[in-house]
Amino acid sequence: MKLKTIILLTALFCANNCVSQNVLSQKALWSAIGTTHLVNSKNNEKIVLSKNTAFVFLSPECPLCKNYMLVLNNLVKTYPQVNIVGIIPGKSYTAKVIKEFGIEYEAQFNLYLDQDKALTKLLLAKTTPETVLLDQLGNIRYRGLIDNWQATLGVKRKVITDHYLENALKKITSKNYTYTETNPVGCRINDL
Repeated sequence: MKLKTIILLTALFCANNCVSQNVLSQKALWSAIGTTHLVNSKNNEKIVLSKNTAFVFLSPECPLCKNYMLVLNNLVKTYPQVNIVGIIPGKSYTAKVIKEFGIEYEAQFNLYLDQDKALTKLLLAKTTPETVLLDQLGNIRYRGLIDNWQATLGVKRKVITDHYLENALKKITSKNYTYTETNPVGCRINDL
């Protein structure tokens, strides 16, 4: 009987430790995001941490990114409880170029320059456009495409049948929500 009790207590202790480490790693993700040096192209506003946030990696030169600006603006209006943030990785663009991009496409969300690509590397983004959705606890809930408009590079659908990011935004507060992922299609994030 004592052996069963010791085994049970050990198992509970290990499970409790694992859960605590998981929560800690989620908080650590928000902390790490908070230490990245992002330059806001509009103002000095920082990213609101510990809020459901969709990080959308963009490039001012990428035709797909330009085409998705209207979709992203509509998502900002439809889901005001979620922070949608544009991230432009690398040294290829200045804050001025990003600001002009935001003005030209009437960005309803903040655009940040991730010059040293610290956030890009932290969230493992490889493509523009690519989305990484975090819940308020720091769980990555979705990664990938905005929708399935771009079937493959250079091939677009006439009818969009899957709205991946919007579906993830709808379910972000659901307790049953699990991580989903799609393979992004677009321009590779370069090493500059």
